[in-house]
Amino acid sequence: MRVTFFERELTVRLNQWMTDASTPGLILYGARQTGKTSLVEKFSRKFRQVIRLDLKNPMDLYIFRKSGSSEDFISTLFQLKEQDISCKNTLLFFDCTCRDPQIVNLAGDIISRQPWLKVIISCAVRLHPPPIGFRSLFLQPFSFSEFLRAAGSFEAIEAFGEVPFPVGGFHTLLGLFHQYCLVGGMPGVVKKFVQTRNMTSLKPVYEGILKEFFSDIADTSFRQNKKDLLMLSLQNAFMYAGTRIKFNAFGNVPYGSREMANTLRYLENSMLLSLNYPSVTTEPPIKPDNNKFPRLQMLDTGLVTYFSGIQKQMSLAIDLNALFEGQVLRHVVGQELASSRTENPARQDYWVRDKAQSSAEVDYVIAFEDLIIPVVVKSGEPGRLRSLHQFIDEAPHPYAIRLYAGNVNIRKAKTLKGKTFYLLSLPYFLACRIPEHLKGFIRYVSN
Repeated sequence: MRVTFFERELTVRLNQWMTDASTPGLILYGARQTGKTSLVEKFSRKFRQVIRLDLKNPMDLYIFRKSGSSEDFISTLFQLKEQDISCKNTLLFFDCTCRDPQIVNLAGDIISRQPWLKVIISCAVRLHPPPIGFRSLFLQPFSFSEFLRAAGSFEAIEAFGEVPFPVGGFHTLLGLFHQYCLVGGMPGVVKKFVQTRNMTSLKPVYEGILKEFFSDIADTSFRQNKKDLLMLSLQNAFMYAGTRIKFNAFGNVPYGSREMANTLRYLENSMLLSLNYPSVTTEPPIKPDNNKFPRLQMLDTGLVTYFSGIQKQMSLAIDLNALFEGQVLRHVVGQELASSRTENPARQDYWVRDKAQSSAEVDYVIAFEDLIIPVVVKSGEPGRLRSLHQFIDEAPHPYAIRLYAGNVNIRKAKTLKGKTFYLLSLPYFLACRIPEHLKGFIRYVSN
């Protein structure tokens, strides 16, 4: 499904790569239907000459299979595509899911022998290890700010970018963020919504996206029972988004821990979900503990609300913290935090207390300078945030952030053990802007 192009924030990173002579290769990671091809096609207009290879196209596949070396490949490619091999301002784009390691090996050999060529590989699976000479960028579904831009909400975009956040923009952005949580960030869905402003019209688009995911699984070389398990696990996973899970009999499917763990890790490698393990430390660096139960993060919150059957409840919600014990809000905050990580695999860090029989859990932690800052996605008074208190009591600093359905404020409070701390409360639609607001918050408290 090809969609009308909306400006993506990753374009800035692509422009930086284009001018970097030391790294001629780029792996553009992203799950199916996240807009990789559209992004590269728009970006490629900056080059004098562009050669695209779609390995689902018989002629392009012939060129790839026929060539024995990178020199043969380049010679045949330029000849059959009728392009000028002397043009030094050329982009070579491998538009594929890249499950064939020969493609990566060929591309690596090309940039080592023809460093004047810029090469992009579109990739829907993570490569282990990444090829030498290639930079990696990760394309996520639309972030909230990209959604605002696509919807043409220009006044909201201006308010969203202000630090400190203007009080007058709160209600408008809150309503738009609820809309974003309902629609999601998949480009095809956003395009249809912008055209129709009708949630009912989005049903076939959601269904088509899942069908594409299933089609990719069906094209693998796995036995049919393995394919069936992958599809069933993916379909069942949506209702567990934003929660910690156990592998054994996940989704009430009668398989043991090892089989289910391998299944979910395959889906993770295809970037349809991520398994995020908690940290137990309050001092840097953040180190996930893989011996604990992971939290499940799906690709997109819009897909979660649709395939979990909760769109009606979402559309009526005033405070997303009050809906399903904050599960959906916790998930979309994770998606927003992931959208800012363009050069690393999406991973959302959080904290649990490293003690037996302890249920203390802080929704997210972020590294800021030489500190680990706790972030809770909660309503209520500061004195009732008990897990946050336990983190603060162990941390070497007094700073914390709360995301809620209210305006920006700073409160001085005490933990249950009497330690003074400072709580920056931000409206939850500012989740991806935490670093910008955090800098001013710490400066204000310090002074």
